[in-house]
Amino acid sequence: MMFWSIPLVGLALALPSAIAQNTSALPAVLTADIIEGLGNNTLFTRWRPKYHFISPAGWLNDPCGMLYDPTTDTYHLHYQWHPNHVNWGNISWGHATSKDLITWTDVGGWEDAQAQSVGTGPNPDSRNTSYYGLGIFSGSGQPYNLKGEQDGTLINFYTTVQYLPTNWAVPYIKGTEKQSITISHDGGQTWEQYAGNPIISSPPEGWNITGWRDPFVEPWPEMDALLGQDEPHWYMVLGSGIKGEGGGGRIPFYSAPASNLTDWTFLGALWEPERNETLGSLLETGTYGFNFEVSNFFSLTDEDDDVHYYTLMGTEGGNLTWHPRAQWGLWNEGMVTRRENGSAQFTPVAGGAIDSGLLYAVTSFWDAKNNRRVQWGWANEENNNYAINQQGFQGAMAIPREMYVIKTKNLTNADGGLSTKGNTRVVEHGDGTFTGYTLGARPLPDVVEALHGDASPQTIITADTCNTSSSAGNGSSHMHLKTTLSNFTGPAGVVIAQSPGREEQTIVWYSPENYTINIDRSHSSSIDEFANYTMIGYFYPYTFSNGTQESLHMDIFVDGSLVEVIINDRFWLTTRIYPARTDSTGFGIWVGDNATVQTSDMTVWDITTNVFPDRPVNSSSELIFDTPEETNDYIWWTGN
Repeated sequence: MMFWSIPLVGLALALPSAIAQNTSALPAVLTADIIEGLGNNTLFTRWRPKYHFISPAGWLNDPCGMLYDPTTDTYHLHYQWHPNHVNWGNISWGHATSKDLITWTDVGGWEDAQAQSVGTGPNPDSRNTSYYGLGIFSGSGQPYNLKGEQDGTLINFYTTVQYLPTNWAVPYIKGTEKQSITISHDGGQTWEQYAGNPIISSPPEGWNITGWRDPFVEPWPEMDALLGQDEPHWYMVLGSGIKGEGGGGRIPFYSAPASNLTDWTFLGALWEPERNETLGSLLETGTYGFNFEVSNFFSLTDEDDDVHYYTLMGTEGGNLTWHPRAQWGLWNEGMVTRRENGSAQFTPVAGGAIDSGLLYAVTSFWDAKNNRRVQWGWANEENNNYAINQQGFQGAMAIPREMYVIKTKNLTNADGGLSTKGNTRVVEHGDGTFTGYTLGARPLPDVVEALHGDASPQTIITADTCNTSSSAGNGSSHMHLKTTLSNFTGPAGVVIAQSPGREEQTIVWYSPENYTINIDRSHSSSIDEFANYTMIGYFYPYTFSNGTQESLHMDIFVDGSLVEVIINDRFWLTTRIYPARTDSTGFGIWVGDNATVQTSDMTVWDITTNVFPDRPVNSSSELIFDTPEETNDYIWWTGN
């Protein structure tokens, strides 16, 4: 994961050594003046997610080292972590386990840094001379030993960091990043550095790199067959990029025999997109930017047992007015062929945003227990770095999603939008119809069902044509809303997080004019310091040969500040809202001027499930401000 250069906004609020304070006496309506008078951790529970995976406290970013261990029937998820701090810094890994991907247990405990699994070393005085002295960056895990055998051993591949700063936009310090392994012989309770680290010490020869990190490592029989391997191999991809003209994001590709997972051979780059290139239209497919992070390369089989090859990558540098974060999470489907040198060549044929909002560092693992590929992604805050000390934490994971191939038959191309290079790869048939293939991702059904628990849903019968906005009910700050909308004659959608007087509200609406999903946050919070721009993503509804257009099946998850919008399993947008009022919990239908929309049943579940039952509700930890000596005069990180 990248080095985060974070402005020193709000550091005057930092109170070194301050401990968690009482949060129960907060007023129902917050103002900026009230917030600025509060101490550390006093807003810890105000907007905190309850049913998403989240660290005990402090800064969280990328999901790492996720795996299913069949020996103990246990799932593991690690995460990038800076305990006792609210910004990126001396980054380590935290660790939690689960039996069902629903409820989780912090390994080691929840207080302060007890959940840390892998940390920098060997000691604070010499960490800048150690191969893992300044960072435990992202990586992946497998339930195997180094000979590719399953005997209860667990291994994590990750990037060790020796020098900082590192960022695609600054000169790269030679030797900054290396690829290494940690090993557990006790089911993940403790981890040790592999004695032969680093296993890969330098990037490909001749590459003037922007970065070289985040190993994604898996066994892959389909790739063995494609490359003609005589014995089983494992494969690794990294996020990287090439500086200057002719450069751009890169995915370096490596292989190792399964019998020796420390012997890696560079096979070349999967493909060489140009700097800031787009696959199709910018709105539909995003931009490759200047550097890739947290890359994935895997295959999925469709309903006909045909194999589809996909990449995931975080792209950096492609900033836009309507996507103001300079990082994108993208996916591509591609045709994969064997190069003359025995490597693989990936040629993208479709793609888009794996999340049109803030979800980043999206990665995946093979859930062998349920034979599915599960995706995890990191949702940062969008609070303009405001009130971060009062909140006492930053970052959460989205609900885990199963990725699969969506195959749709009998499509027509009435306006030409179907056959452009974008989200859907199409095959045209002799009768003029098309079959479309695209990447699907759905919240794990078993997880969603468990989150609903025994709660009785509110079902609001709205099977009608609506031409005006209307309130439908009152939910909570932790809920799941499900509805279907169709036959749009203009902009329409759903309103959530609405206060009784409509002083605050968030509108999720579809524009049939330009095929966009919009999340209007201009009135999400009456506190002006929080982000309030409209998030935008592309969604093109399919039209079928019988003349009908597909409906929009919307799932909206609200969990404190975290909002996830999923439509037809092929559009995803994650964002944040920070309502000032505790009564901003209403929901309903929103219809734009001179528009109508057909609505179907709207169902809402209040979610009370606590996915970390062993933690207290307020698991805040003491906030510590690092010294100039610890941070190289705040060049390595801000200290907060």
